[in-house]
Amino acid sequence: MPVRRVAREVRTCSRCRLLKLRCDRLKPSCQRCTRANVTCSLGACSPTDEPSTGLLDLATEALPRSDAEASLPSIPESGVVKQRQRAQLSCIRCHRLKVRCDRDLPCSRCRMSGWGKFCEYRYRVETASPSLDADAPKIGPDLDGRIKSWHAQRRGATHWGGLLSALKLQAGRVDLPVRRMISDLIHQQNANISDEFVLPENFPFNSPAAANFASLDSVHDLLQQHRPKYQFYMNGYLALYQPSFPIIDTAMFSSLAEKFWNDPRSTDVAWLASFLMVLALGCFAVTRDQHATMDLCMAAEACLSKTPFMVQPDISAVRTLCLMVLAKQTLNATCRTFDSCWTLLGTVIRAATAIDLHKQRMPHHGYEDIGVWQFEQTMWSTVVYFCVQVAMVTGKPLIVSADMFAERIPLSISQTNDPWVMLIDVYPTLCHIISRITSNTDKPLYDEVVKYNDHVRRLMDTLLGKMYGKPRLYITLDIFFRRILLVLHRSHALHAVAPSEYPVSYWSSLECSLAILVHYRDLEDQKELDNTDLLSRLFKSDIFASMLTVCLYLLRQEAPLSAGSTIPPRRIILNTLQACMVIWEKEVHHSTCFKIGLMLLDSVLKFLPDL
Repeated sequence: MPVRRVAREVRTCSRCRLLKLRCDRLKPSCQRCTRANVTCSLGACSPTDEPSTGLLDLATEALPRSDAEASLPSIPESGVVKQRQRAQLSCIRCHRLKVRCDRDLPCSRCRMSGWGKFCEYRYRVETASPSLDADAPKIGPDLDGRIKSWHAQRRGATHWGGLLSALKLQAGRVDLPVRRMISDLIHQQNANISDEFVLPENFPFNSPAAANFASLDSVHDLLQQHRPKYQFYMNGYLALYQPSFPIIDTAMFSSLAEKFWNDPRSTDVAWLASFLMVLALGCFAVTRDQHATMDLCMAAEACLSKTPFMVQPDISAVRTLCLMVLAKQTLNATCRTFDSCWTLLGTVIRAATAIDLHKQRMPHHGYEDIGVWQFEQTMWSTVVYFCVQVAMVTGKPLIVSADMFAERIPLSISQTNDPWVMLIDVYPTLCHIISRITSNTDKPLYDEVVKYNDHVRRLMDTLLGKMYGKPRLYITLDIFFRRILLVLHRSHALHAVAPSEYPVSYWSSLECSLAILVHYRDLEDQKELDNTDLLSRLFKSDIFASMLTVCLYLLRQEAPLSAGSTIPPRRIILNTLQACMVIWEKEVHHSTCFKIGLMLLDSVLKFLPDL
């Protein structure tokens, strides 16, 4: 005979029971319902009676009628406890199939099975109060998990993942209203935003469209179509990318391009892959033609696959792969490309070390042309730059280590003034610092952070002190160093007692954030000259982290930003922040990433006091 369970007496109000929160049971309204400005069920029933507004009624108020009817339980027999109504956090398809859902959008199961476009979530949103009070439930899955595509959840070197928590505390709230807004955006799949994916996520490996250029004849036909504009594309590439990333030798590359048009069939396929990538980047820079750009990139991938770059790489293969990393970060307007770049850079590092680019050779040891030595050193420095940059953005482990630079000859012997070559001797220190920061067991103490800060700033002065004005290379390298300092100071700068206990971290973090925002504004000012808005996509994560950091400082009333400091007053900081948000807003139609970022910033700005 089955055992009958005796129903427990319900003493909490309906709302607290639904939200699974402790209820003080004060009548006629508990404190939580009073703060939320909603009617409390305790004022309409006796302690021994079932509340008139039951759990089922409260839960179904926020559901569409079809969902409410589907969730109605059968009337329980006398003495049988009602089954609690559990929140559905999985996507609709995983919930129906009764399988574990990672709560991404789209979730991995839907994406791998081809149902990614149809992955949706059904949330139980509370509608009793128009505002989101401190006791409101988390809307859908956790915020960090829901916007993983925007790098909200980063481990190790992540900077702005911890900023949101600090911003909530400074705003005096447990939760910001951005949760509901973000879940609404993802749930609605805003039709006005189409993520700009010029390149497939797996590029340059096994892209389906690359099969169209399996034969060299189809590649040559494509190049003939673009021959009338090829110099236009080349000039676009040289104006936008070459000043910051000297991946190609301009004089030699232009000479080989002229020879190619004289005799296309005799050209080395490895060089041809690099040529196609240069044309692709230049084409998008000056025309924004996604279709033509994608065709050139797919042809480059097909040409690269015809070379033994996985077994016997050469300098042309490394150059082509670096151009492909550059293309993934600028042509695709989403942040997920940085994750894919981390995987691609593993192949780039393998190819570079296979040809001993990490070992500096003196020009007189087998090098008749010092220009060849200079180019190889610049290429190795660029490869390491991308590795450090992507590691800081994604929070993933560094692919390079300080040991890779052990066999280098001291820089003073090489007698070079090239900042990219000089940067090579800085990388061992930077790799060591980032490894300490991302370590789970050997994180640096504040005294060590201060020493690292001084050391990095001396390196910055050595490399950037001789650059007059703000050339493109200066902006690129300055943002690079500023982001390293932000990562270095993050844990101490965001502490509640940072102004008094960790002043170096506190002020350095603000100064670096403002410097990055000023660079962002400068790039926008140069936009009409050579399309620098594309170049700023390389730093979108750095820029966003800086904007959130500045918001945090403006929320702190106890730390004056004007007296006795080189930091500008609050009004100037706010004006800079608002100017950068106007620039950011211009990109929202390209990507959901930019849209969500703007929503977050707008929500945080609402908490800023009147200045």
